Amino acid sequence: MTSAPSRTWRIPLEADLRHREWDGEHVFFHGAAGDTHRFSEATALILLRLMAAPADQASLARLLAESAEVDLAEAEPALADILAELARLEYAEPVA
Repeated sequence: MTSAPSRTWRIPLEADLRHREWDGEHVFFHGAAGDTHRFSEATALILLRLMAAPADQASLARLLAESAEVDLAEAEPALADILAELARLEYAEPVA
């Protein structure tokens, strides 16, 4: 496990995200920005979890590791990449 502090992440309040899945394809609409993005299964898993409630990075890493059936050490850097991309797109943000 990582020794870094675990940040809490959430969906921005103004995002008004909508999700649709067709044949394994995950599409999210960001209501505030008017943007639509297709995300990977792993990214969709994280977004759907955050749409339910804010979550800390450690629990998101465990969720990703369990879903992908990989070690936590492998899931943590993948999660960091996912969260960085979601933050860049304003689909998720760390809680201050």
